[in-house]
Amino acid sequence: MNRKVIGSYRRSLTVIFAFILLAACIAVLGCVTEDKVAAPDLIFLTEEFPPFNYEEEGELKGIGVELLKATYEEMGFSLPDDAIRIGLFTEGYQTTLSTPGYVLFSTARRPEREDQFLWAGPIASTTIVLFSRRGSGITVAEDRVLNQYKIGAVEDDVSVLELKQAGVDEAQIITDPDPINLIRMLDSGEIDLYASGDLAGEYLIAKATGKYGYFNQVYRLAELDIYYAFNKETPEQEIEWFQSAIDALKETPADGGLSGYNQILNRYMPSKGLATLTYMTEEYYPYNFLEDGLVQGISVDILEEIFTDLNTDLSRDQMFLSTWEDGYQKTLSIPGYVLFSTARTPEREELFLWAGPIVRSRNVLFMRAGESVQTEEEIFKLSIGAITDDVAADDLRLLGYEKITYATGAEELIQALEAGEIDAWAYAEYPGIRLIGMHARHPESIIIAYPLTMHEYYVTFNRETPEPLIQAFQQALDRIRSENDAFGLSRYERILYRYLTPGYATEVLTKEDAVGLVSLTADALADDAPATIRAIKAGRHPYRDEEKPGLYVFVYDTDVVMVADATNVHLVGVSFRGKTDVTGKAFRDIMVEGALENGSGWEDYVSINPAESGLFWKSTYYQLAIGSDGKEYVVCSGIFKTE
Repeated sequence: MNRKVIGSYRRSLTVIFAFILLAACIAVLGCVTEDKVAAPDLIFLTEEFPPFNYEEEGELKGIGVELLKATYEEMGFSLPDDAIRIGLFTEGYQTTLSTPGYVLFSTARRPEREDQFLWAGPIASTTIVLFSRRGSGITVAEDRVLNQYKIGAVEDDVSVLELKQAGVDEAQIITDPDPINLIRMLDSGEIDLYASGDLAGEYLIAKATGKYGYFNQVYRLAELDIYYAFNKETPEQEIEWFQSAIDALKETPADGGLSGYNQILNRYMPSKGLATLTYMTEEYYPYNFLEDGLVQGISVDILEEIFTDLNTDLSRDQMFLSTWEDGYQKTLSIPGYVLFSTARTPEREELFLWAGPIVRSRNVLFMRAGESVQTEEEIFKLSIGAITDDVAADDLRLLGYEKITYATGAEELIQALEAGEIDAWAYAEYPGIRLIGMHARHPESIIIAYPLTMHEYYVTFNRETPEPLIQAFQQALDRIRSENDAFGLSRYERILYRYLTPGYATEVLTKEDAVGLVSLTADALADDAPATIRAIKAGRHPYRDEEKPGLYVFVYDTDVVMVADATNVHLVGVSFRGKTDVTGKAFRDIMVEGALENGSGWEDYVSINPAESGLFWKSTYYQLAIGSDGKEYVVCSGIFKTE
């Protein structure tokens, strides 16, 4: 057995003896008598099945792992680190089935397994789903259609039982002990579907392909409770003690707080954990601002979409407007706090945990009308104000400017600028214009005099926030950016277009870059279309340029269906006929028609940019190509325009 994998262990009679001794010494569950006894000598076997059990940077984590440790503590013991071992499910299953002293988790409890093990739990529930390749065209509405497909499942996994229960012939079920092998088989077309737990499947698919959401979830097979499964020779009384400890952890404390079990769930289940956090922001138009008694803006709208996506019982009503300094310091020092929108800089990198980016913003110097700065050297002659802990102050310090006049809010600095007490105010462009309109006596007397730095803005979490919650938040944000609705637009694009006009990119690409990449891809399709399409979907270089992330290729068929996209696999298989950009332009139809009529050409439209957050003006080169499979493809690559 490989990688910390379970070997052939044989337990001595001390296991049973320890249990008998424990039974004699424990008067009430959770309270060990004054005569201390040794903890049960058990080995717990598990697999990569997040968020229930998995390994990250050499450490075992997950709901099942934490609940197991808490159960031992409830019984008055400490679980040794080497008592939990991770490997392949089928090896753990067979070892626990045949060898006393072993426990397998997290294990779905099914009638076929009921008499094979003794059980304690449940740990939680999981949903078994079927994954398909994007663009395969496979849809599943009911069990009876499954027999027409080759379906992969981990050997001995409950997915196999569920497939048989659904009426799938055993000959149609392809098993392998390693889920990564099955994922690769699905990607190569050796199997049509892959059966797995939904959350664990997404994690393992991302691990194998490098992209979250690489496959489609096309069908829900079953919702199952998962347990700790003990070898049958484990004495019944010890199982009862174990179960009673779990039950005690699930009881609500007398003070009405969270049970120990719910505290564990909150660290791993985003629908629960994210609802316990406190979300703070500031007046920072158009990203976050107060209007009609509620916080509004780009970041607020995006966060509300994330809450909806993750089935979290939160809305903008639970977002609090504060001063920047107050929100910054609380998020820096108090677990459970979240601050948005925050510029991500090297100086702040280790202070918080991050999800994003959401949008970008440029810092500038505001000065009185008639005054200006032409060069960076002239900045050092000025008296400049900035808000404490604001990124604009960091920009000034990076230039070497240290004589900053600090304030806790914008109103104080705007008034100081008007009064001539400072020469300039360093702040973000759009929020600054908004605040000047609100607080200046004569807003027209203050102008943008000098650009500083463009920043990407993120949601920041206190460093003690559980990592699984951050990952789930990021994945939801990625879905909002990448998944298009029936009209061909993502929720992210719609939100941005409510508040902002399209902008210009900072990354400089040339028309020669786009033409060269299209030509290279057309040649590759002619040589081996299936392999090229797989490489594009995987985002491999050169189809997404490693040094120029805004340069990538995407391919349509002649029916305007996306065949491959090097930055967004969620679009593969989607028909874009008649669908437009945010301005209403059906640019995809135009490009496909242009390729069929003229062979190649250029088209301008508005798009999001994988290299920078926001909406951008884009110009795309397209060309008709013939694949090795005899099919016609329209190969495209564009450049994001710069000012």
